[in-house]
This record gives sequence, C-alpha cells and structure tokens, in this order.
Amino acid sequence: MFAALAYKEWLKLRLVFWVPLAAVLVALALALVDFRHVNEMIGPVMLWYDVALLDKVFYSDLRYVFVCVSVWFALFQFVPECTDNRLRLLFHLPVPRRKAVYFMVGVGLICTAVVGLAAVSGLACIVGAFMPVEAVCIAVLTCAPWLLASIPAYLGTVLVVMEPAWPHKFVHGAVTALFVHGLTASSMQGAYEHTIVLYALGCLLWILPIELAAFRVKRGGAW
Repeated sequence: MFAALAYKEWLKLRLVFWVPLAAVLVALALALVDFRHVNEMIGPVMLWYDVALLDKVFYSDLRYVFVCVSVWFALFQFVPECTDNRLRLLFHLPVPRRKAVYFMVGVGLICTAVVGLAAVSGLACIVGAFMPVEAVCIAVLTCAPWLLASIPAYLGTVLVVMEPAWPHKFVHGAVTALFVHGLTASSMQGAYEHTIVLYALGCLLWILPIELAAFRVKRGGAW
C-alpha cells in the first residue's frame, strides 16, 4: 500500500519538482557571477576585504529560496488532496491514518532536503573555487538557518491547507510566519551559530499538529 502512496506522490511531484531546482540554479548562478565579478574585475584582495571585513554575503539570493521551495512542494502535495475533502478518502485505505499522513509529509520533506542539499553543495563548490575551506564552512553555516526554515515552512503550509477550521489555519499560519521570519531575518555570516540548535529543536513543535489536523479532517469537524 505504501508503494501506491509513493506512486501517488510521484504523480503529483514528478513535473513540478524541477521548478525549485531551476530556481536554486539561478540563485547559484547569480552568486557565481558576483564572486567572479569581484575576484576578476576588482581583484582577489577586494574579495577578501568584502567577505572577511565587511561580512558581505554574495549568496543572499538563497535566503528565501529554501522557504519558497518547501511551500511549493507542500501546496502541490496537499491542495489537490484537501480540495473537496479528498483527503478523507486516504483514511479509508488499509493503512493507519498517522502513517499515511506522515508518509506524504516525509516525501515532501525529502524533496525539499534534496533541493536544499543540492543548493548548499553548489554554494560550497562556488565559494571553495575562490576562497579557503574556512570560508566554505562559514558559507554553509550562514545558509543552515535558511535551510532549516524550510522545515517549519513546509509543515506550516501543510497545516494551513489541511486544517478544516479557519481559526486553526490562522494560528498555524501566523506562528509559522513568525518562526520562519526569525530564521531568515539576518543575512550576516554565521549569525545563528549559537542558536541554530535551539531553532532546530523548535522545528519539532510542528510535527504533532499534523496528526491532530489529520484527526480533525477524519472526523469532519471544524473545531
């Protein structure tokens, strides 16, 4: 039965998966152009000055890309499911409700992670082509909270789409927006070095409401 669920997710995402990947490639291309412009047109000394002394971030276009990627996948997965309460049909399958819903969520998070890791790997290659490994580590650390923000953004979007009650939709949307804003508010290098673990633990708060929302959908109530 999980093979059938996987095939259903494949049908929904097989075409739209490439759009976020294309957006990431555009953001990386812009970062590469900026690095090459400063390094070759102005000089390597100025590149070092910008990065080491001015804390300039040449890859700030990635700041909101991860969040947009996760919202993209969540919408294409759950809007078709929740239109006309089609999600309730899922609960008639011989699969526990919890496992079926979290399987769909897991597929979306894996797609988000694949695109995110491709972006971070590409960024590491770009930075490593111009600067030492220490600068690569700082670049990855700078991107880490932006990538982490994709988790609550994805789960929050799923909750907003899935929830049958509008007050719950509003609360989930508002709390998610505030948390995601906290993770993407700064583009300074290594700004979240000492707090990213706390933010990662905070992302766990979005897991249980998925189960509660699915339960409310199954009951057909709006409380």
